Amino acid sequence: MSDEENVPETQMENVSDGAGLEEEDDDDMEQITAQKVLEILETAWINEMCAPEILPSQVDMLELMVSQVAHMEEQMRDLDKNDFRAVVHGMELERVRYIMASYLRCRLQKIETFTQHILNQEAARDPDEKRLSPEETKFAQDFAGHVDEYFHKVATQYMPNQQRGEAELRIVTPNLMSHVFLKANVAVPAVIVGVDDEEVDMAAGSQHIIPYQLVADLIQNNQAQLI
Repeated sequence: MSDEENVPETQMENVSDGAGLEEEDDDDMEQITAQKVLEILETAWINEMCAPEILPSQVDMLELMVSQVAHMEEQMRDLDKNDFRAVVHGMELERVRYIMASYLRCRLQKIETFTQHILNQEAARDPDEKRLSPEETKFAQDFAGHVDEYFHKVATQYMPNQQRGEAELRIVTPNLMSHVFLKANVAVPAVIVGVDDEEVDMAAGSQHIIPYQLVADLIQNNQAQLI
């Protein structure tokens, strides 16, 4: 991402090298490079784009990358605009901005589509298992409130009482059995891949087409990623 002399890649402290992957104790926290943050964000972005449900937020990685982008922009001000390195770094920054914006836009689209379903699931999760950031949670709650208010004004207030109470029937849910393309990051034995409990051993680097619900845990544990 950066030139060694003019745009050095900085170390970002107090972020676990497994951020967004498996949880680690505070004693195991390590420094993480800007390149590693970008790799985590790219994987999270592709997973989010391909997964039918909303995945755990990577807001910490986003905040670190925003800081890194601002740092690189400051460094680039010292470069001549006609310098080829400035052009290359500028293109890389645009790519990083696109990844961050696309990632957030994808999550917002899912929140708008599956609002009440996501809020119901969030309410049932423990605090450390929440998938929405505080800002996303507020957006979802506000959005749900505005939608309910609008439908009440234009429709539900004119419906019979029995139909008004059928709110659960109006909740849109993602199709978790939709098929996804998957690549195994590590060897994973005995993965159930069919309704008849058919099992397959996934070799590291192998690619598969499989219903998302059967491999959702592998995605969240970083044992596999969507492609």
